[in-house]
Amino acid sequence: MIKNKSLTVEETFNLAVKNQTENNLGVAEKLYIEVLEINPRNSGAYNNLGTIFQKNGNYLKAKINYQKAIEIIPNDLNANYNLGKVLYELGETEKAINSYKKVIEINPTYFNAHYNLGLIYRELKQIQKSLLHYRKAFQINPSDPDLLNNLGKIYKDLKEYRIAINFFKKVLKIDPNHVFAINNILHLFAIIEFEKDDPLIKELILFLYKKNNVDHNNLIGNAKSILFLNFDNKQEIINSKETLLKNNFVKLLLKEELFHLMLQKSVITDIFCEKLLTKLRSEIIFFFDKNDNINLKDYFDFIMSLAEQCWLNEYIHTKSLEEIDKINRLKDKIENNTDIDELEVAILACYIPLNYSKIISDKLSRYKSTNNIFNDLIKMQIKEPLKEIELKKIIKSLNIINNSISKKVKNQYEEHPYPRWRYTHKYIPRNFFSALNSEINPNEIQYNNKFVNPKILIAGCGTGKHLIATQRFLNAKILGVDLSLTSLSYAKRKTEELGHKNIEFLQADILHLSEINRKFDIIESAGTLHHMKDPVKGLKILLELLEPHGFLRLGLYSHIGRKHIIATKKLATTKKIKNTVNDIKIFREYIINENKDLLLKKILTNKDFYTTTGIKDLLFHVQEHCFTIPQISEILKSLNLEFLGFNLIDLKLKEKYSKYFPQDKKQVSLDNWHQFETENPDTFSGMYQFWLKKIL
Repeated sequence: MIKNKSLTVEETFNLAVKNQTENNLGVAEKLYIEVLEINPRNSGAYNNLGTIFQKNGNYLKAKINYQKAIEIIPNDLNANYNLGKVLYELGETEKAINSYKKVIEINPTYFNAHYNLGLIYRELKQIQKSLLHYRKAFQINPSDPDLLNNLGKIYKDLKEYRIAINFFKKVLKIDPNHVFAINNILHLFAIIEFEKDDPLIKELILFLYKKNNVDHNNLIGNAKSILFLNFDNKQEIINSKETLLKNNFVKLLLKEELFHLMLQKSVITDIFCEKLLTKLRSEIIFFFDKNDNINLKDYFDFIMSLAEQCWLNEYIHTKSLEEIDKINRLKDKIENNTDIDELEVAILACYIPLNYSKIISDKLSRYKSTNNIFNDLIKMQIKEPLKEIELKKIIKSLNIINNSISKKVKNQYEEHPYPRWRYTHKYIPRNFFSALNSEINPNEIQYNNKFVNPKILIAGCGTGKHLIATQRFLNAKILGVDLSLTSLSYAKRKTEELGHKNIEFLQADILHLSEINRKFDIIESAGTLHHMKDPVKGLKILLELLEPHGFLRLGLYSHIGRKHIIATKKLATTKKIKNTVNDIKIFREYIINENKDLLLKKILTNKDFYTTTGIKDLLFHVQEHCFTIPQISEILKSLNLEFLGFNLIDLKLKEKYSKYFPQDKKQVSLDNWHQFETENPDTFSGMYQFWLKKIL
């Protein structure tokens, strides 16, 4: 008998199982321990204890309990399988393989064992072995969405892109919200340009544009290829004196659902499309107050989509003095009219944000349309900014920001919070080391039980996209810090909309962060330190907040990768361009239409060139440093930091590096990376992003 005298061992075990099923894990754990005190040979209790510890992220305790279960019953199928899972999480890959092979010996048709072996062998780049086990799993269960997704990944590795896409499509037919399949397709679309007339690609792109848990900017390249298939004479269309609204190609384009979704959900990073939209917008405002054979109501849906695009790019498109005059008169008309004319409002929103006028904002905040896109426009331009104003009131500030450079940077982001975004990827939480190792592969860091519930600081969280990405860490508690209250309120709104409750916000200067008197297991600061007067001083302060043996992820500008940006900034200085929105737009038009320098033309490939905030951050930042890898190496040596690896999105670069330096199997030689970047100057065109470990 046990502590509860009325229950037998068997009854207590069953009660433990019941509590475990109901997620009362603490109660279940105590009951299993009671069972084992009476019967230390109860393998089921050890196995179930292991699953509890594993669920809580305590992999070492889980491993011990699974091993005890197997000692009692060597052919315990569940215990061997569970041991394989936890060994994999602990980075003991070969042992995990042996556990799964043991499972298959016991039961050759055990689906999950084949599936997990396929997973491991793919990570080890043993593609044929991976494919063998995935095929065996497929024979057992051909409709498992995770398996189909991983088969797609295998064929992507083999550059059989058509086969890969078909597997991903099968996944989405079974589970339209399958996060991994969606992200895999997005990644594929970001690196591969498919045939223009491919109906499968169009179908998938349209499907993904309708979802709100993806970063639609990754779809732009292939979406443009599809939409502009018949635009063979792009320049002629733009230069033609013919009314675009009467052009057959354009009329077909304006009816395309994909075109509307692209305008609503992603910033258009294309010069032809920008010129097309600018000209169409001009025609709309001129036709609006004319008696002409063009009925603008026929283009209402497009006008609303255009208004959303203009909001996203922050009205980067140029406008003439005549347009400004017409739009001012339209604004006055809307302000003075009692009734709401939705077409008038939509046209206005193509030129100025609706919250620019308090009178219009107040009217529309109470207005409910029968048109969902119009309601979305009101939500985007009026209700969301109002929400951010309210959120500003509840975000805490550490102290007054009094450093002169910090104040300048703060003011820039108060006026232009960066970046403005609508949607982003959904992340599936993983234990920290599993997530870390996927980012620094082929280097691999051994699991440490200390990081089961990681405390994370995001120093310079901006508008929150970085905070969302941090959801990839299981059981994380996150503090987002930024100079700009406007950026923080944007971030708080977005994270609340997505249901993230593990994030707190603080307005603060990194220079004063030691005053919070807290320690963190992980600190991420990407794109922040290089905007400080003394980046090394800022880094030292962050290190004071980092626990011994904690991890740090940094993002710093590359001098080599930004040569074209540096050259463009110098040209702006030469032409005496002032740091105003109007001057910036004038300079931008010069780059688009008059500049012939190929190095400077390269700026057109940068997504930040296509938004007002983006170009201000890109070319007109008030404070900026660029680094070389040797400089970074010296900083790391001086601060006793271990370099763990670059976080590169394009895995082809890592493959290329391994061919250059096969002896550097962990890819952690900064000397080698400097040589590699020198010969491949676009490697870090965005910035250096890399992981470090605090040695002390």
